[in-house]
Amino acid sequence: MNPDRKNTNEGNPLRSGEAPLKQLSELPTPVSSWHIETGHDSTDDPAVWVWAMLQDEDVEFSKRLRFRSITRGLVQEKTDGSILVYVRFRGASEVAQQT
Repeated sequence: MNPDRKNTNEGNPLRSGEAPLKQLSELPTPVSSWHIETGHDSTDDPAVWVWAMLQDEDVEFSKRLRFRSITRGLVQEKTDGSILVYVRFRGASEVAQQT
């Protein structure tokens, strides 16, 4: 996660923060929490970074692809497709090491 980006709701194009993400029921793997950052990417385009903290450490590549597609689709819907979406994953052990 990048300290140069805005954290969670301030200036967040999702407006309601993590709430829409928490409502997703068809995800292929359980999520323990979400983290959202907004800012500009390396090409200076507006972007949102969605970090999913996964409960399972070992998620198949095909499930991660499906997860990324579902998440990206929701964010693009909520932002009218006006922002680039980057979906990143962290496993439970990575999150535990940071606390």
